Amino acid sequence: MARGRKPTAPNLKVLAGTDRPDRSVPDAPEFDLVSKFPEPPQHLSTDGAEMWNQLGPQLVAARVLQVVDLFSLEQLCFAWQMFRKKARAGMESTAAENSALKGMFSEFGMTPASRRKVAAGGEKPKGNKFAANGKRA
Repeated sequence: MARGRKPTAPNLKVLAGTDRPDRSVPDAPEFDLVSKFPEPPQHLSTDGAEMWNQLGPQLVAARVLQVVDLFSLEQLCFAWQMFRKKARAGMESTAAENSALKGMFSEFGMTPASRRKVAAGGEKPKGNKFAANGKRA
């Protein structure tokens, strides 16, 4: 089964500067942004809670973490703590576990390839940067 590229979340398109009205999905669900980051879930170990406390506030500050994303972040932190637990025990993770963990990192823009798709917020240049292409000065 061939699959194309996964769609990029609208808020990440805005940060990356690739948001276009002609490509918007008008009925895409919108959820509240997380404004005050919660304490880590009780079942997370030290490794999972550390990841939760390091990543969460940064995602909130970047204005990309929505309330529904907390469940995915919890899953990522739990997978990370299991990865670390196996590593400390001298056990290797399975290929499926590694792939799942990498996929979760990618969902939050935390791999080099996925991070290239997102730029920090700030002033964007105005005008068409390609307007002079092909024209001689």
